This record gives sequence, C-alpha cells and structure tokens, in this order.
Amino acid sequence: MRLHGGAKLWASEIRSTFLVVRKVFFGFYRRLVRIKVFGSEFWRELHNKASIVVTNHVTGVDSIVLQMALRRRLFMLAARRWFEGRFVNFFMTFFCDMVPVAMEKGARNLLGIKRTLALLGRNQSVGIYPSGQLDRDGSVSAINDGAAYIAVKSGKPIIPVYLKNLALGPKPFSRPWLNEAWEGLFSVIHNIFNRRIEAYIGEPIYPHRARDMHEEIERLNTEIRRSFDELQHRAQMTG
Repeated sequence: MRLHGGAKLWASEIRSTFLVVRKVFFGFYRRLVRIKVFGSEFWRELHNKASIVVTNHVTGVDSIVLQMALRRRLFMLAARRWFEGRFVNFFMTFFCDMVPVAMEKGARNLLGIKRTLALLGRNQSVGIYPSGQLDRDGSVSAINDGAAYIAVKSGKPIIPVYLKNLALGPKPFSRPWLNEAWEGLFSVIHNIFNRRIEAYIGEPIYPHRARDMHEEIERLNTEIRRSFDELQHRAQMTG
C-alpha cells in the first residue's frame, strides 16, 4: 500500500497503527461509559486463561462493552459477510479483533473454527453470540451449536455474560441505506455517556470428555440456556 508522496506502508505497520488506535479508542470510551458488573467472582479465576465468552446480542456495541466489562481482549466470531472487501477485512480483523465464520455448518466453516481453536491454544479468549443474530429485546432467542462445539474441541470453559441497559441503535433496514454496519456505528455513538449498563456473569460451564460429541454438545447447550435464563431473571429482579 502507498501513501501520499509515494511512501510505502507495509501491512505490519498498518496493523501496528490499528492496534494503537484501538487501544486509544478503548481507553477513551471506557471513560465515557459506566458498567456495573455482577458475578465478577466467576470471572476472576479465568481472567488470564483462555475461555469462550457467550453473550446476548442486543446491538452493535456489545463486543466493546463486553471487553470493557471483563477487562480482557476478546476475539469475537462474526458472520463472514462482514469481511467483504480488502480494507473492511483488514479493519474487522486487526481493529475489531473479529474472526470470520460461515453461518451454515460444513466445510466452509473449517477455516474459522481452526483459527478460533488456534487462538484458544495461545491462551486467548473468544466471544460468541450463541443466537447468531440481533435480539433487540435483550433475550437470547436461540442457542446454536458453535460455542459448545468449540468448547468440546478445545477443552476450554464457557462463560455466559448477560448485558443489560444498552442504548439501541436504529433498527437495521428500517431505511434502505441503514444496514447492520450503520446500526453498529450508531449504537457506539448512542452509548456515549451511558452510565446504566450492567453485565451479569454466570458460573463457568466446563466441557466433559465424552464418547458421543453430539450428546455433550446438547448437554452444554442446555447448560448455556439455563444459565442465560437465570442471568436474565437476576437482571430483571435487580431492576
């Protein structure tokens, strides 16, 4: 890549620049919002260990709020359609720490799964939206197999986190030009000075060694659902 004046900027330098900008942005944004964290004792023992964080997907700012609440860098899994185009792919990968995955099961998903397992093997943590879609009412409408499958393959624990009181961006596609990317940008802006955000952390869910992977995935999905139901109930009772 060439800049004005003909100077060449190598990919490693661009990546370093993005990481610096990302660090500055997170530091600045953290000063503007306030997040009250419940259940931090469940996260304390795993803070410096690889884990799989699952959370409800309310709006585009979720991943930023989640990382600030946990004070831990997370590599979030996102639909492959978000990575179309060279610059967008670079931005999503190195600034947003996103890992592209195919929404359907099968061979197309192998690369994303391999990268996710490699990150966990390097003691990094990953984030997954188990419903695979925006649930603007705060619920978790579905529990897909992704988090459980990765837990079984990696042996790493699953940490459920329920987010509450996020300011919503405009509804995607409520206008012809307003896609999910614009919703994400507006949600970042709308949550500036939000002092009411709450994060509820559940107990870790550990995978077991099992002869039947499908049964173990089903068990983990049931535990994830139970945990989200309990966390959402606790959030409602807290008011």
